Amino acid sequence: MTVLHARQRAALEQAAGWFGLLQCEEASVADQAGWQAWLERDEYNRWAWAQVEQLQQRLHDMPTNVTGRALRLAEQPALGSRRSILKGFAMMVGTGALGYTTYRQGQRAGWMADYHTRTGERLDTVLADGSRLQLNTDSAVDVLYSATQRRIQLHKGELLLNSAVDPARRPLLVQTAQGSIQALGTRFAVRAEADSTLVSVFEHQVRINPSGAAPLVLDAGTQCRFSANQLGAVQQVNAGQDAWSQGMLVANDQRLDAFVAELSRYRPGWLRCDPAVGGLRISGAFATDDSDQTLRALSTALPVRVVQTTRYWVTVVAL
Repeated sequence: MTVLHARQRAALEQAAGWFGLLQCEEASVADQAGWQAWLERDEYNRWAWAQVEQLQQRLHDMPTNVTGRALRLAEQPALGSRRSILKGFAMMVGTGALGYTTYRQGQRAGWMADYHTRTGERLDTVLADGSRLQLNTDSAVDVLYSATQRRIQLHKGELLLNSAVDPARRPLLVQTAQGSIQALGTRFAVRAEADSTLVSVFEHQVRINPSGAAPLVLDAGTQCRFSANQLGAVQQVNAGQDAWSQGMLVANDQRLDAFVAELSRYRPGWLRCDPAVGGLRISGAFATDDSDQTLRALSTALPVRVVQTTRYWVTVVAL
C-alpha cells in the first residue's frame, strides 16, 4: 500500500472536497474561483488534483459493479448532492490504496457528515428528538441516536445546541476528539480546535468528560477549554459569544489580530493581520455574511488599510 505523508493526505482531502463541490449544480463562479486559487496555491494541491483527474480517467476501465453504484450516487438530486458525490468518488477509487486513504480521510474531515457547512455558511435544524442544532461556518457533525443514547459527533467547526427533553431519558452527548460533553437540560456551544475543545454554557449546565481526566460540571455563563488529558481554567462567557448563530461577530475591546483571525473563519482564502497593527483594539457588531463590509469598517475605524492581492489573499496593514 502506498504510504502518503501528511501534506499529501491533507491535499487529497481538500481535492476530494473540491471535486464534490464542483460536481454539484449549485457550484458558483465564486466556488470555481476558490478552487482555482486553491489549485495555484501549492504544488501538493496540484499533485492531488492530478490524482483526481487520473482516477476519473480510470473510471472507464473499472468493473461495472464498482462504477455503476458510484455513478448512481453522483446522479442523485441536490438534496444530498455533495455528500452523495463524495461517496461516489470514494467508491470509484475504493479498490486502490489511494482511494481508500481518501475515503477514510474524507470521513474524518466531515465531508460525508450528516450535517455540514462550507466556509461562510450556517445551518439551523431541529433534530428528531426536538433538539435545535445550529452549525457555524465550516463545520460538520454526525447525529447518532440509538435506543440508549443521543450522540452528536462534532468532526470540525462549532455547534450551538438547545437540548430537548427526551421521554426515554436518553443522555444527550456531543463527542469531540478530546472527550464528550453531556447536556444537563441546557443551551451550550462546542467548538473543535486543533488540539482542544472549547465549551461555553448559556443556560443550565453541562458535564465535560475528557478522555483521560476527571469530569467537570460547567454552569451557565461560564466556559472551559479542555484537551484529552487536562481541563483548562473556568472563565466567564464573553458577551455576544453566541452571536454567530444570528450571523453576527461581536468584538468587545478585542485585539485586532484576534478579531481578524476570527473573521477569517467566515471567508474563503487567506486573511491575515500584520503584527505591526495586531495590538490595536476593536469593538462593535459585524455581519459574518459580508466580510468585505467588515474589512471596510476596519479601515474606517482604525488606522489601517486592507490590501487585497486577490479576492482570496487579503492582509490588514498599517496606514
